[in-house]
Amino acid sequence: MSQPSPAGKGRILVVGHGRVADAARRALDDADAEVIHLREPPDREIRRVLAPGVDAVLVTSRDDRVSLRLALVVEGLRPGVRLIVTIYNRDLAAQLHRAVPTARVVSMADVAAPSLAAACLAGDLLTVRRDGDRVLGVRDGADGPVTVPLAVPGAGDRFALNLGALLHPFELSAKTLLAGLLGFLLVLVADATVVGLVLHESAVDAIYLAMKTLVTVGPNPGVDDGPGWLKIFSATMMLAALAFTAVFTAGLIDRLLNRRLVAIFGRRSMPRKEHVVVVGLGQVGLRLCMMLRELGVPVVAVEHDPEADNIRRAKQYGIPVVIGRGNSRAVLQRLSLGRARGLAAVTSDEIENISTAMAALAVREDLRTVLRAGSGDVMDETRALLRVGAVRDVYRIGGTLFAAAALGSSALEAFVADDAVWVIGRDGRIESFDVHVGTAATAGSAASGAR
Repeated sequence: MSQPSPAGKGRILVVGHGRVADAARRALDDADAEVIHLREPPDREIRRVLAPGVDAVLVTSRDDRVSLRLALVVEGLRPGVRLIVTIYNRDLAAQLHRAVPTARVVSMADVAAPSLAAACLAGDLLTVRRDGDRVLGVRDGADGPVTVPLAVPGAGDRFALNLGALLHPFELSAKTLLAGLLGFLLVLVADATVVGLVLHESAVDAIYLAMKTLVTVGPNPGVDDGPGWLKIFSATMMLAALAFTAVFTAGLIDRLLNRRLVAIFGRRSMPRKEHVVVVGLGQVGLRLCMMLRELGVPVVAVEHDPEADNIRRAKQYGIPVVIGRGNSRAVLQRLSLGRARGLAAVTSDEIENISTAMAALAVREDLRTVLRAGSGDVMDETRALLRVGAVRDVYRIGGTLFAAAALGSSALEAFVADDAVWVIGRDGRIESFDVHVGTAATAGSAASGAR
């Protein structure tokens, strides 16, 4: 029989390597749990280590397929063991949960998105989530973090934002299309007004006759018998209508033939006010965009790789995407940063995130900026030199929640406040990680004894 682990917290097997695994390992060490860490083990090594004394297994990998295979190996060797697996793809996660109902499948991107979204909305928000029709946030209180309700944009606000996007199109093809349409309508109104006043036609007849003339369906007999200046005016209007029709057709063909990542109107239209610019459309970036969209906040993503897998997914979710480098001043100036709510630099490269934040602050000095961190050293040194914005260590947040799950916690969220990690349980209770895992371990020991 294996010896009991320190403080009764259990013996935890961590399978995998990378920042998430390292962060989970540190959190488990802080909780006085006994940790066995296998970075890239063959199946026989897992079989050797996975003795009855192991209370839980945490499987993590940057490749979802590797996580899936390792999870199935662990379940085959120790059916029913407490199993926590990090998988980003929701389809694979659903398949694993169907094959192993007792496994808890989590995604670091889903865990980190609420903290990043909160920092985008307000400087004092620690995390945010949607609870039915309500939006709840967490702020620092006198006795620790407290939950507070947040306002949700209404239908009128969304319509105004869509109207602003329609009147200020982003792509050249959309501008061409809109210019041709507005020009044609302007010509129609001008011709109908003049014809109606001069020839004493009713409004309906004037519009009908003007439309016939402009689309060359038939001439207006009244103009043939009118004054010479009216004939010249009508001919000018026909030429102008022909030109605007050509402009409209060019814009339409361009939008039909080329790849369209930003729509003219609707969910994928370019927001021009109270929006958040998310630079980096990786796993965390896409989840952040989806989280902000769920909260009713307009969002636009910037991705430098035109072949990135998540571009297609963003289009399916109705998220507008701009191809370009987030640290390019020319790209940022096109995104209406002057009226934006904030910018989040969430690429996997911390240097790139710092560069993006600096470029954004050069465009607008008071812009709220949020940076994804992970390794810590580069970001801490930069903050000592210059305040670049709110920094969220996504690996520490995710790794700590995974560690809590391995220790028997059912917590759904985690966030950092006052340099400590806090978790939110299923009942909405907010507790520090140390207190929470101590309670979870005690409850787990009691349940084990009852069996």
